[in-house]
Amino acid sequence: MKLFSPVHCHEIGQRSNNEDTIYPSVATEHTRLFIVCDGVGGQAKGEVASSMVCRGFSNYILENPIENIEDETYLTSALQQVELNMGDYLEAHPEATGMASTLTLLLIPDKEEKALIGWVGDSRVYHIRDGEILFQTKDHSVVQSMVDMGEITEEEAQTHPKRNIITRAINGANPTRIDQKIVSEVKKNDFFLLCTDGILETLTKKEILEWFKSQASAEEIKSKILAYAKDVTKDNYSMYLVKIAE
Repeated sequence: MKLFSPVHCHEIGQRSNNEDTIYPSVATEHTRLFIVCDGVGGQAKGEVASSMVCRGFSNYILENPIENIEDETYLTSALQQVELNMGDYLEAHPEATGMASTLTLLLIPDKEEKALIGWVGDSRVYHIRDGEILFQTKDHSVVQSMVDMGEITEEEAQTHPKRNIITRAINGANPTRIDQKIVSEVKKNDFFLLCTDGILETLTKKEILEWFKSQASAEEIKSKILAYAKDVTKDNYSMYLVKIAE
């Protein structure tokens, strides 16, 4: 598996501080692990939570290389270690009680034409091929639950007053669950997009259909996303965009 050089953004938006964290800070075509986290808590140190989750997962995966991408316990073990570390931090820093973070993770093994996706919260991962969304993570949020129950439509969810309330996050105080997906067929020119909800304020399925064509470069798409997000997105906005070369 070979990648084009991945691109990212990590912008403060219209907030006073940036509670998002990404890994790595700069990627190359040799990078195989990508993480994007959105801190929750504001004064309760959301930026600390996102940093701890991002650093915790990256450290675990680098120190414990995955042997079998089909192992459903691997990311759960990583999550348990991250929660343990966050719990220790909260004991030493009670003023941080209430902090939490979402998680999106993409792991691409060198020797398999597969990819492992993990997520907690309402940050998302997309697998896109020639403008078609082949897979999209399902948000752990109040409005997603309302959509699932048929109470509101997906369109209504985008502007619903409860759209920013999440039902699952990593906080170190209450154990949570990580959802995962194995993409069993990865092809040349496929895109993987990991992004916080700040990006989702401006990115629609129409833009995905128009922008993510197989001939488009990751840099071109990044420019379009940033142009839409600038001066519009009220939240921090961060992403990693990965395109498969061969």
